[in-house]
Amino acid sequence: MSLLRRAKREDNPQLLELFGSVPMQGELVLSTQRSPDFFRLYDMQRGDAELWVNEVERGLDGMGAILVRDGWLEGRPCRVGYLGDLRTRFSARRSRGLARFYGPVLEETAQRLGVEAFLTAVMASNSAALQALVKRKKHREAQPHYALLRRFSAVSVHFTRRLEPKRGHFHVRRATPGDLPAMEALLDADHRARPFGYRYDLGELQHRLERWPGMSVEGSYLAFDGDGKLVGCTSVWDPEAVKRYRVMAYRGSMRWVKWGYDAMATVLRAPRLPEPGNDFRYFYLCNTSVAGEDPAILRALVEQVYADHHGRGYHFFTLYLGEEDPLAPALRGFFQRKLDFHLYAVTPASIARERFPAGRTGFEMALA
Repeated sequence: MSLLRRAKREDNPQLLELFGSVPMQGELVLSTQRSPDFFRLYDMQRGDAELWVNEVERGLDGMGAILVRDGWLEGRPCRVGYLGDLRTRFSARRSRGLARFYGPVLEETAQRLGVEAFLTAVMASNSAALQALVKRKKHREAQPHYALLRRFSAVSVHFTRRLEPKRGHFHVRRATPGDLPAMEALLDADHRARPFGYRYDLGELQHRLERWPGMSVEGSYLAFDGDGKLVGCTSVWDPEAVKRYRVMAYRGSMRWVKWGYDAMATVLRAPRLPEPGNDFRYFYLCNTSVAGEDPAILRALVEQVYADHHGRGYHFFTLYLGEEDPLAPALRGFFQRKLDFHLYAVTPASIARERFPAGRTGFEMALA
C-alpha cells in the first residue's frame, strides 16, 4: 500500500535521505545535498510551495515539488508554476508509485492556484526521465502535456589563471543601496517582456536581497555605458546554505578530465576538482539583465566577477545560456564546461498548450 500526501516538517530527515540518495547519473555522478533543512530552499522564495511525497510501509519512496509564483506571460500578469525535486527510488519506479498521481495532482493544483503553465528542466542526457515524462502514452489520459520551450546549458566558468578586467566601452562596479531603484527598473523592464518573467515590479529584488542567504547589494554588479547609463546587471549568489552538489563518482571520460584539470590546477595554484564524497564550491549569477542582448556588456560583468572571486576557493560559477544564445561570445577564452538541459512548459491535459512566446524566459536556474 502507498499513500500520496503533502510533506510535513517532521519528514525532514527522510526527505534529506531520499533526496541525497538518488543522484544525477552520467559520467559525473552528483548528489544534491539540502541539509540541514530541506524546506529552506522553498522558504526563501515568494509564492506557494507544495511538496508531495509517496509513503509506503518502509518510509518515503518518492517526492516531487510544485512551486507557484506571480509572473508575466505575453505582457500580462499570470501565475507561473515550477515542477522540480522529483526523486523516486527504484522500487517506486517499478510500481509507478508517484507517477500514477502526477496528472491528477497537477490538474487540481492548476485549477486551485490559477496556474497557466508550469516550467520544468530535464537534463538532456536523462533519457529515462524524457521517456517517462515527455513522451505521450496512449494509456495515460490525464498525462500532462510537455512543450519544449528552450534547449539551454548550465555553463560553469572555472577559475584557472588570474585574469584582470580589460578596459572597454563599459564600466563595471559593485552596487550600492542607492543603485537599487535603477537596477530594479532594468530588471522589471526586461522581465515584463520575458515569457514567465519575474515580478520585479512587486519587490522581487528586495525580497531576494533580504531572504536569499548570502545575497547582498555589494554582491551585485552593474555595467554602465560611456554616458553613465545602466545597461547591465548581475548578482553573485552562493547557495551553500540551502543546497550543495556532492561528487559521488567520476566515470568514463570524466576521469581523464579530472586528471588533466587537476594537473593544470596544480600549476596555476587553482582549486583541484573535489574527490568523490566532497562538494563543489561554486556560485550562480542571478538577477542578470543585459540591454540589447549585447555580449560585450555581459563580458564586462563576467570579467569583473571573475577577477573579484579568483583565489577565494571557488571551483567555478554558473550561468544560463540558451541554445544559439547571442550572449555566448561573452565567455570566449574562459575555461568552461556545459551541462545541457531541456526547458519545458507543462500544462494539464485539460488545457494542453503547445505554443508559447519566443525570447529569453524568466526561468531562474539557481532555484532548480
